[in-house]
Amino acid sequence: MSHAYFRRSVFLVAVITIFLTISTRAMGAGEATKQVKIGIEAVLDILRDPDLKDEERKSQRRVMLREAIQKQFDFTEMSKRSLARQWKKRSDEEKIEFIDLFSGLMERNYIGKIEVYTDEKIKYTKEEIDEEFATVKTIIVTRDKQEIPITYSLHNVKDKWRVYDVKVKGVSLINTYRQQFRSVIRKSSYGGLVKILRRKKAEG
Repeated sequence: MSHAYFRRSVFLVAVITIFLTISTRAMGAGEATKQVKIGIEAVLDILRDPDLKDEERKSQRRVMLREAIQKQFDFTEMSKRSLARQWKKRSDEEKIEFIDLFSGLMERNYIGKIEVYTDEKIKYTKEEIDEEFATVKTIIVTRDKQEIPITYSLHNVKDKWRVYDVKVKGVSLINTYRQQFRSVIRKSSYGGLVKILRRKKAEG
């Protein structure tokens, strides 16, 4: 399987990871949007830090970005949704491995991309909260004045807002992965999908 297999996801991940959400204990109206703003700045602060721009600090910068992302995304929920019906068929050990492989896949796909995004402007247009779920709609204005609509789907996990899906121009990240994973499983097997993810992990 070539690297083109994940091509559709790379763009999505490259864009969304700059606009991460950050956890919060407050669950009132407006808090989801507030925390999206805080999360954006947290990531951009790392990218804009002049002390971290040197090539010799590249590894440190990426570790910091990776740690920030791991705190914000609910990789367990994202893994579950991306596998859909296949998730229930997996053993506990298989689920643990898949979460590790899936989160690693996302990190590797975007880590080299997000470092070029530092000057985009963000408009916060709408927030909707329905008990344990929240949706925050934003518009990213690029340097060439293009507008990219980004919608965050969050849920409450132990009083923390965590992202489990992002839509870029109406295209769901999780749906994209789900379609790709389903295609591989149909053509091969779940084991075939895991082999691909293991290989990608080994490639770094």
